[in-house]
Amino acid sequence: MGTVAIYDSTYESAAEVVETAFNDFGVNLENKTVVVKPNILGPFEARRAVTTHPSVVSAVAKAVQARGAAKLVVGDNPGFRSYGFNKLSTQKSGIYDACAEHYVNLSEEGTSIRGNSRFTERLTISRSFLEFDYYISVPKFKTHMLTVLTGAIKNSFGMLVGGQKAAIHRMAATCESFSEALVDIYEIRKPDLVVMDAIVGMEGKGPSSKELRDVGKIMVSDNGLELDVVMAVMMGAAPSHVPMLRIAHERGFGELSPKDFETVGPLTRIEDFKLPTKVMRGPVGHFATRLLTHLLVSRPVPNENECTKCGVCQEHCPVGALSLNPYPQIDPDKCISCFCCMELCPQNALDVSKKVKRSRKRIRY
Repeated sequence: MGTVAIYDSTYESAAEVVETAFNDFGVNLENKTVVVKPNILGPFEARRAVTTHPSVVSAVAKAVQARGAAKLVVGDNPGFRSYGFNKLSTQKSGIYDACAEHYVNLSEEGTSIRGNSRFTERLTISRSFLEFDYYISVPKFKTHMLTVLTGAIKNSFGMLVGGQKAAIHRMAATCESFSEALVDIYEIRKPDLVVMDAIVGMEGKGPSSKELRDVGKIMVSDNGLELDVVMAVMMGAAPSHVPMLRIAHERGFGELSPKDFETVGPLTRIEDFKLPTKVMRGPVGHFATRLLTHLLVSRPVPNENECTKCGVCQEHCPVGALSLNPYPQIDPDKCISCFCCMELCPQNALDVSKKVKRSRKRIRY
């Protein structure tokens, strides 16, 4: 059982709040090597709230330094396959300027390990996550079209280097299987501490939605699953209905109800928070889930008024289902509805079809 602390915060007060949290959790980093992993999805400016805000990452870095760490590394493996996008994404998000002296291109230090997963025999992981003494995850308070939410567990997906993410999406194409794969990766190295940027959150069709909410919190925990459970409750999602959280609970990584672990600070549901439209899972049963998923399969469609024909969606589709002619066109026989194209589109110019939205109007978490 862990502890989840919820602090009121603004970006201006983030350094003070994070320092308080480190003291509350008794963080001792004397002579330890520390890796800090924010959520850097891609080359998005901080104002978009797609990435962890640089002020929160900087606050964590300063708190680590103040505790006598022997070495500090800040980095991520963004969703883009191309290694060159790593530094570009970090620069555009503002995180590079906030932590330049500690930034490391983690995509350049990959090492192959045997994976404890039914989806793949080997995984390429950035060495820092395997070799450093202390791992701090700094995720963003966001929704996700495929996994319902993005938090501590999903943030660990960024331990994978390069095209590994696309390969996992290809092998684990459904919400259930992809959630299982995420928990497999999270298990490789669970974070010692999670500091979540929930100052400005994201609702709707995350993780790169334009629909933002002022949440005004920084959330800290020594248990990633239980922090994600608190986030789910705040969003209005039943944790047991989120496959990623349920699977992690079944593996003994934490509890699924805030009643079963310690929370510090007010835990309140955000009024009228928009969850991604997803087929109901959990109580509906495995068979019904597969049937509904088949009947209500959703594929992204381009918004030609927003699309700049940059080709990012085509380049990063894990199954090669996208072509430009001149706007994105999707081959329905190849598409696995992983939403990677939506996730990585710099213009947020892809959406699920209106037909699917109408069909799913009453089928929500």
